[in-house]
Amino acid sequence: MGDTTGISWTDHTFNPWWGCTKIAPGCDNCYAATFDARTGGDYWNPKVAPRRTKAANWRKPRKWNEIAEISNRRRRVFCGSMMDWCDNNAPPGARAELFELIKQTPMLDWQLLTKRATRIRECLPADWGDGYPNVWLGVTAEDVEFGIPRIDAVREIPAAVRFVSAEPLLDDLGAPDLSGIDWVIIGGESGPGFRAMEPAWAQSLRDTCFSQSVAVWFKQHGGRTSDKGGCLIDGEELKQWPLERAA
Repeated sequence: MGDTTGISWTDHTFNPWWGCTKIAPGCDNCYAATFDARTGGDYWNPKVAPRRTKAANWRKPRKWNEIAEISNRRRRVFCGSMMDWCDNNAPPGARAELFELIKQTPMLDWQLLTKRATRIRECLPADWGDGYPNVWLGVTAEDVEFGIPRIDAVREIPAAVRFVSAEPLLDDLGAPDLSGIDWVIIGGESGPGFRAMEPAWAQSLRDTCFSQSVAVWFKQHGGRTSDKGGCLIDGEELKQWPLERAA
């Protein structure tokens, strides 16, 4: 797990534990829950505690950090594809150990994404200060009801990079205030039973990002398979990194 990934906006995925609880519309067709069930797990059952991943998995980020040092190229790590780092049901001690690992891997940019934005502050380590230089804090914004409050919450947290994952985009977010946000990922839902994203929603959010000088990564339109709708928006590929500003 994690050495390679199909997620276009990162280099690796790391999961300190496995399991989560569905809490919002964006979770309804959760790919992680589907994968867990397909492999015989039941870790998306609210009555079942998430399981900590094995020691061999925890050693991987140090290897990635060594590779990044040798190549002199920073690498990105998404945490996590099979959990939420702000989950109040996290295995005891695992979150503190995660931040120790983050401090020990300075050549890795850790992309910490959550749907539990109100818990970010209490889940950060005591020495967070103005933010660790290698941590990007992100929130999911799938619709107006849940997404806008999460954006408002994360902008209040000091961080080297703040980002929004509007995936799956299930609603027209209008023209949200993106002050304090450095990066927005836009994508439609994929998989069986996917909920279609209207192209106009993505175009509107892209234009809002442009108008507020926020970098945009358009991942996919979505469909039964992730590549079904393609990854072009208005006929162009749009894949900017934070600190790259739209013209």
